[in-house]
Amino acid sequence: MEQIVFVCTGNTCRSPMAEGLFCVLDGQARTGLCAQSAGLFAYDGMPASENAVLAAKEYGADLTVHQARQLSQEIVRQAKYLVCMTAAHYDRLVEAFPWAEDKVFTLAGEDVADPFGGTLETYQACAAQLKTYVQALIENLEKQK
Repeated sequence: MEQIVFVCTGNTCRSPMAEGLFCVLDGQARTGLCAQSAGLFAYDGMPASENAVLAAKEYGADLTVHQARQLSQEIVRQAKYLVCMTAAHYDRLVEAFPWAEDKVFTLAGEDVADPFGGTLETYQACAAQLKTYVQALIENLEKQK
């Protein structure tokens, strides 16, 4: 199955929440894509942050078994789409993997702010924003099926 990979910095907050929300919103059934996530500067094996787990759970997404992973050439090669949380992520990814530029996108027209180190309320606001953007992404991908 083709993959959509959500990309952020450390793969412990935004991208795992986006991946979880994609699954909860029936993204795989609706688009035919399997969601994954990775970080540009991730430490392999790190868990999702506690507040990301709590905020995602409010929407039915379970991040308790998530393990961060560094974005690699193999992940980039296997992905159909690479969805970045910010314009800076987009720029860094395209710089590192210029041959993949045609499958790199930002999730929204604005950056999704990094909640890392913030309060639960900060994470809840980020999760709500991600839900809106991921829902729109799924709807756009459905039209392309």
